[in-house]
Amino acid sequence: MNLGNNDLTNVSEFGRDLLSPGDYHVAISNAELKEWPSGDKYLSLWYKVQDGPRTGAVCFDSLSLWDSDPKFQNMAFSRLKSIRKALGLNPNIPGDTDELLGKSLTIKVSIRSKDGKDYQNINSYKPIGAAGASIVQPAQAPVPPQAQPQPASQMPW
Repeated sequence: MNLGNNDLTNVSEFGRDLLSPGDYHVAISNAELKEWPSGDKYLSLWYKVQDGPRTGAVCFDSLSLWDSDPKFQNMAFSRLKSIRKALGLNPNIPGDTDELLGKSLTIKVSIRSKDGKDYQNINSYKPIGAAGASIVQPAQAPVPPQAQPQPASQMPW
């Protein structure tokens, strides 16, 4: 069966690759209401890396805003407040997910291990360009110096 003539050059390979620990410039690309096996609902946010060697990579955040355990619910609202503040939105109201979509921020990523498996962990949210946020960047080739124009009196002709 022919699968078409699509160019897959700019398509990411499938798989769950964890981001290396560090700060990443991301945009919120999706927000979904999901449900834990317990029946509690949560907000799943998708962060798409905007630059650096992992451009296009996606990592996820789960905010248990409707958790039956007040401790988890309070942590989720604390994270939401930090996200809204980093995006320049009023941090004192929950708002609407539509306000978050397409907006950029910096997230600090770490890896945590549980039961022998590694997981992505988001430790903080900052505005783009905030002090202390050093975005993970690819190595860049040095730019060659440009030839300086010579004064007309020194031209070889």
